[in-house]
Amino acid sequence: MKAICRVAKVKGAGSISGKSDHNYRHAQVPNADASRQHLNQEYVNTYTRLGPAIEERLHDAGITKMRQDAVQGMEFILTASPERFKRDETGQATGDYRNSTWVKANLDFMQRQYGPNLVAFTLHQDEKTPHIHAVVVPVTADGRLCAKELFNPKTLRQLQTDYAQAMKPFGLERGIEGSRARHVEMKHIYGLQQAQRQEIQKELAPIQQQNEPLQVSKPDVLDLLNLERWRQQQEAQINAEYNRRLAEVQKAAQIAQNAAVANATAKEQGKVLQQRLDTAESLKQANHEKAQQVAQQLSKTTQLVEKVAVLMDEKRLNPEWSQQTAQKVRGRVMPQLEKDLVQSVQGITTSDVNQAGQQLRQSMEKRGYEFTQTPEGKTSLVIEPKSGVQINVATERFEGKSLRELVNQRVEQVRQEELKPKLRQSRGRGLGM
Repeated sequence: MKAICRVAKVKGAGSISGKSDHNYRHAQVPNADASRQHLNQEYVNTYTRLGPAIEERLHDAGITKMRQDAVQGMEFILTASPERFKRDETGQATGDYRNSTWVKANLDFMQRQYGPNLVAFTLHQDEKTPHIHAVVVPVTADGRLCAKELFNPKTLRQLQTDYAQAMKPFGLERGIEGSRARHVEMKHIYGLQQAQRQEIQKELAPIQQQNEPLQVSKPDVLDLLNLERWRQQQEAQINAEYNRRLAEVQKAAQIAQNAAVANATAKEQGKVLQQRLDTAESLKQANHEKAQQVAQQLSKTTQLVEKVAVLMDEKRLNPEWSQQTAQKVRGRVMPQLEKDLVQSVQGITTSDVNQAGQQLRQSMEKRGYEFTQTPEGKTSLVIEPKSGVQINVATERFEGKSLRELVNQRVEQVRQEELKPKLRQSRGRGLGM
């Protein structure tokens, strides 16, 4: 039986919030039994969320600024092979591990390894297999936030060895060192048969959902200036998507076949899997037919665009046509973009300009917008979610102001709000003299 220790990065407010929702059950968790939730326990974090705990550790370490993509935490999932735990007829692990020597040994190990960097240690018993979520803030001995230094291939290999040694009293051992086997990341760790069924469902789900036809993007105004490049891009995207779907069908079919052979209930399971394989073959044929239809649509679209290109080349098309078309597109997209952008700016709650930019981007991404870079390498192109139109927000005016002016104005407002308590305290001391 194996000692299981899995490590994953936690970066960005969205990831931290999602981990909090799962670990502290602020959101509904599939396959978690609400009647067993009282058996869960937190041993380290005094808050009800991860964000404040991580921020407190960073503050104690004197870290006030960090890169936008900095890894703020590393989440550990600690458990053992499913057969290590006694189970009832439903497959649910039995017993209460809250005061067990196994949990204590895990907590002692994490505290020895990471000291004050360990900010959360949460036992879950409301899922099929008991397991622990531990969160470590990667602060180095000299007070830097650097996950690469603390968690690299060498240190992670040693971590597996050290953890297995700590779990040895429980009859657990290390996996094969240097093995090419890869762990599959799963939100919930179940018994072996449950995990196998979940893996099959995971692989087959994309195939069963692939009923949407392949799409051809309409040429943008700028695409008309280089039609050949646009046509090549569309063909490449269609071919890539078609090949991806076929690969998923083949992969899922192979997994289903292997599972049918290995499963103890191969007869009944085999019938179900054969039906899914038949479905996969039908979908493969359907996708092929859809690809042919899309190719025909692309051909027609290309012909129309080429006609437009010839008219432009022969100057039989009004040069103002592209400008008028661009203005129409902008007139349709800009009002909603401006509204969403201004609301996102008003939602900024920090006086730090770098963090303000990060909050702005996160707010826009929640509204469905995407960000990409300009040819100069600056991240200022915003992709509108409905039309896919790219707008350079760095050169636009919103409510008569540039985006930089709006952000700076909001940052100054927040700064003034933060200063008010200090000013009141200062005046109070002056009156008491």
